[in-house]
Amino acid sequence: MKNKIKYIIIIGCGRLGSELAKRFSKNHNVVVVDKSPEALERLKKYNFTGFSMVVDSTDIATLEQAKAEKADLIYIVTPDDNLNFMLANACNTFYKSKNPNIEIIARVNDPHKKSIFERAGLNIFCPIEHAVEELFGNVGVENEE
Repeated sequence: MKNKIKYIIIIGCGRLGSELAKRFSKNHNVVVVDKSPEALERLKKYNFTGFSMVVDSTDIATLEQAKAEKADLIYIVTPDDNLNFMLANACNTFYKSKNPNIEIIARVNDPHKKSIFERAGLNIFCPIEHAVEELFGNVGVENEE
């Protein structure tokens, strides 16, 4: 992310999405999308200064409502890998050509699905793999793979 980030969309407002929103909203324009009003309600305790949308992200029109074509960064962090895959593909297909600098990052919850995302050319992160690597690296045991 070498470019100056100005506008960030976060799809999914669970623990990860709300933490991203909290941190980014201090210095950036942030829109958080979730179908659950209760999930978006948790942003209040973080003094979230961005905008939130209670909409179903399975509807591609949601991306238009969030003005995805103007985003510098889109995080897709729902708990549903299939939804994350579909949304990341849609963002790449519809918005990357209009905005080549857009960064689209999708969460992969199930490490076994990681290769599917990678074969589609998607930028991903897998929290389980990151956690295992962090914990494994901290115990001082040599990797015997």
